[in-house]
Amino acid sequence: MLRRVRLLPSQLMKSKSSKPPAPLIGPEPAEPQVGRSAIPLWLVMAVGVLFYLGSMYLEQTGGGFHAEVFEPHRSIKVVRDLQPKDEGGRLIALGKAKYEQTCQLCHQATGLGVVGQFPPLAGSEWVTTPGIARLTRIILHGVSGPIEVKGVKWEAAMPPFGSAFTDEEIAAIMAYIRTQKDWGNSASSVKVEDVAAIRKATGDRAPWTADELLKIPESE
Repeated sequence: MLRRVRLLPSQLMKSKSSKPPAPLIGPEPAEPQVGRSAIPLWLVMAVGVLFYLGSMYLEQTGGGFHAEVFEPHRSIKVVRDLQPKDEGGRLIALGKAKYEQTCQLCHQATGLGVVGQFPPLAGSEWVTTPGIARLTRIILHGVSGPIEVKGVKWEAAMPPFGSAFTDEEIAAIMAYIRTQKDWGNSASSVKVEDVAAIRKATGDRAPWTADELLKIPESE
């Protein structure tokens, strides 16, 4: 038996107004494709510059990637050549390192000093005396007042380094500057016990004057 269904007015209007959705209008999105594009020139140049700078840095500080090589040395050959062959060589090697660390700023790598400011050590009569008594006192306690070096008068003061260096380090510095043939110096080397004896004899005192030092015989 059929039943009659009665729709309400609101339901009737809704059924008449419902329409299927309108289709989308416009082009379909493009399918992704595999391809190549040129690398920007600026990026290539930037990578090249970074590679060059990195190579230069490794060349200067890498030591050939050898475990025994550290800055400032650049190769194992240089390091082995610098290794002292005897006790005298060991002392001079230590003196060279201490000189470069502390003294070179004033007296320069050439030992020529700075004109008008710091006197030379190369060929200096205060460095190459037969004995070490004068030079040891200068390093231990310093020197002040006028002093003549290689015929030139200076008015510079040198501070004391007795508290900064051990007896061995002072002996090493003197051994280095007294035997530097590149500077024209060829005096005898220095013994640590001689420096220790002078330190003990002079104690803690004010800087020396040139006149006081000249009273000490050159041979001492």
